[in-house]
Amino acid sequence: MPRAPTELRALADLAARAVAAAGVPAPGDGLAVAVSGGADSLATLHAVRTLAGPRRWRVAVATVDHGLRPGSAGDAAFVAEHAAALGLPASVRALDPAALAAARREHGVEGAARAARYAALHAAADELGCAWIVTGHTMDDQAETLLLQLLRGAGPDGMGGMATVTGRVLRPLLGATRAQTRACCDALGLRWREDPSNADEDLLRNALRARVLPLLEALRPGAAATLARAAELARADRDWAEAAAATALDGLAVGVGVGADGDGVEVKAAALAALPLGLARRVVREAARRAGQPPPGAAATEAILAMCRDATPAAGVVRWADGGVARRDGAVVVWRGPDR
Repeated sequence: MPRAPTELRALADLAARAVAAAGVPAPGDGLAVAVSGGADSLATLHAVRTLAGPRRWRVAVATVDHGLRPGSAGDAAFVAEHAAALGLPASVRALDPAALAAARREHGVEGAARAARYAALHAAADELGCAWIVTGHTMDDQAETLLLQLLRGAGPDGMGGMATVTGRVLRPLLGATRAQTRACCDALGLRWREDPSNADEDLLRNALRARVLPLLEALRPGAAATLARAAELARADRDWAEAAAATALDGLAVGVGVGADGDGVEVKAAALAALPLGLARRVVREAARRAGQPPPGAAATEAILAMCRDATPAAGVVRWADGGVARRDGAVVVWRGPDR
């Protein structure tokens, strides 16, 4: 059997180090690699296959046809054919145009497509019997994400960017560059598919990719790696702060499972208001999470804290998107469980 090209072995080594640090997947786990047909995802697939044998991973392929542009069905067919050529099971998921259009009205084109894509990938992984969804995000994607979050005014959580592991999603190539994935595909003789929408610089991420990051690299070589490192540092601080918020909430909570009709979290309003502001914001979000609610955004979080600081009202309510709600009830603030 011929030796794997140097470019593939370099990516596989980066992926091996990333999964070793994360402690997942376990031997014998199933991995559904999300493949769009682009160079990043194809290189990820081949890097994962390189690692799979000694680890007894079961590798499969998942691809999503968004139906947002001409040629998307062709991309999905290309991926399915490549999986078949490798002898790998594959799942092709087509998004429902009506559901996607409805989501676009609420979340915008990119947000709706992303949410629908991940929902489809989770369904595909279930169909394929895989515990993990592997994506081809790279260091360049991480740098772009950090810049996007800064431009949106995100706090430390947003600046943490993407983690190697989020739920069932595994990103083993965050330490690799886009140039490395393309070099790997070239070395393997793979012709990848280009998504023409990536050239649309009306989309902010594309403009950052095409214009801003190259300028930053020219001004400061290694800028993408530096930005990715900054995201890693912010993520470490975020992990520590989330643990501190959970501990603080344990000390403030009057009870869990409050009320006669459902689960929830009940917190002393004055004690929450007395916390340092950064910690108080995290406690608010942690309380919502424990109650099974969507996390409140910045405006809702500040409104909840303002409600806590007001010593006079016996009641009050703050609502946010997707059904989130917190209520002031005398000396406490209550987050009810879903549908309560």
